[in-house]
Amino acid sequence: MKPDSAAVGKLPTAALILKTSLTMSEMTARTHPTLLIFLSFAAVVALTAWSAFNPAARPRMSVPPPAGPADVDVHTLMEIISQTKSVSETDRQISEAQTVTRLHPSRAGSWVRLGDLLAQKQRDVNLPVWYDHAELAYQKAFQIEPRNADALNGLAWVYGGRHDFQESVRWAKLALEAEPTNPISHGIIGDAALELGDTERAFESYQAMLDLRPDMSAYSRAGYLVWLTGDGRKARWLMQKAIDSGSPHAENTAWCRTRLALMLFHEGALLAATQITEEGLKAAPDHLPLLLMLGKIHLAQNNEKAALAAFEKVLTQEENHDALASLLNLHQVHGRMAEAEACFQRIEKLHEQNVARGTHDHTQMARFYADHDRRLDQALKYAEEHAQSQNIYEADTLAWVCYRKGDLKRARKAIEIALKAGTPDAEIFYHAGLISAALNDKPGAQKLLSRALSLNPHFHPLHAKKAVKMLDEMGQPLAAKD
Repeated sequence: MKPDSAAVGKLPTAALILKTSLTMSEMTARTHPTLLIFLSFAAVVALTAWSAFNPAARPRMSVPPPAGPADVDVHTLMEIISQTKSVSETDRQISEAQTVTRLHPSRAGSWVRLGDLLAQKQRDVNLPVWYDHAELAYQKAFQIEPRNADALNGLAWVYGGRHDFQESVRWAKLALEAEPTNPISHGIIGDAALELGDTERAFESYQAMLDLRPDMSAYSRAGYLVWLTGDGRKARWLMQKAIDSGSPHAENTAWCRTRLALMLFHEGALLAATQITEEGLKAAPDHLPLLLMLGKIHLAQNNEKAALAAFEKVLTQEENHDALASLLNLHQVHGRMAEAEACFQRIEKLHEQNVARGTHDHTQMARFYADHDRRLDQALKYAEEHAQSQNIYEADTLAWVCYRKGDLKRARKAIEIALKAGTPDAEIFYHAGLISAALNDKPGAQKLLSRALSLNPHFHPLHAKKAVKMLDEMGQPLAAKD
């Protein structure tokens, strides 16, 4: 969705800068009405870069005490790492970094390298304990060299992963004081802003990151933000740029392919989404998000056998909420209620385990309970943890739960937050359509449900059929296209 000239004039300044600089990279240089804005921003970046090489220009840095103990327990960390089986490329690199760190324990860079690899391990396996391990390594680097921007960014990343965004931003800002041209700091600040629903700040931070170092990390962040704010074409282009940029870790490229496939899925482009997913699985055959994406696509294509195979492959590696929820939906579609209930019980057990080990999945569980119209009191409790959030999906989840609970006034208020960015996700429009129908707004309901089905007529194995049925009952039949 490309905004016309009238709409562009209404966009926030930061959004305009991001769109301008990215568009200019696609076309020959020419005079553009927003060029002065872009050049002004570039001047700020240039001044910032100058300060990095001029010590007198740097602000004094009031470094806080380490968040961890005064003497970081690196011996325990080393023992834990030593006991980890080397089954992946990341594990092998962690072992090598551990050896280097033992040889050079007083070098901050050695500890940062170890921390970065432990952080990569967390991305690979998505277990929160690796945040703790990475934090110890970054804390040690910080103690050796308090102005090491990479160590400070590492700590910012750890806190961001734990959803402590205030602390994450604090460490990232300290990193910028130490190294004003460090792009990762801007990315982490943008991540926190995006999680909190501040898209204007996210645009500013990601633009700064792109200007300083346009790589996979910057392109993928920008692509997802642009998609969230409604421009699918630009988002896909940026995500492809991220993939083309490459990464030393196959998991990171696979993650970008998953994002691109999901964007295509939301547009109903199932064949293209399949191609992207299968291409990614050739390089990373056990990548869980890609396997889940493939199962989701097969489910939308009504290919039960292939969907089952994808989800079961995920479950041979770990108990996974998304795989179990998809299997539950598949069993319900085919009337296998006993099997569906077994999946429900497994998801609840997994949730209990996640809570015990510190994985925060409350929003996910709130949405799951609302999807199946069960345990709504608990769902509301979980959704209300982010009741003031401007985050699109947190607001959508709260609206969905409130609708199920019959609190339509609150549901309408929350869904307005979810809709305002124009995210091309059919489920958001489906939820909004049901809320409008319950509020006796028939034209609004028809428009929103039609929008959901026009985006992707197979967006959900249960809800898409209900959307078609409701439109038919309201006198506006809409046949699902292949």
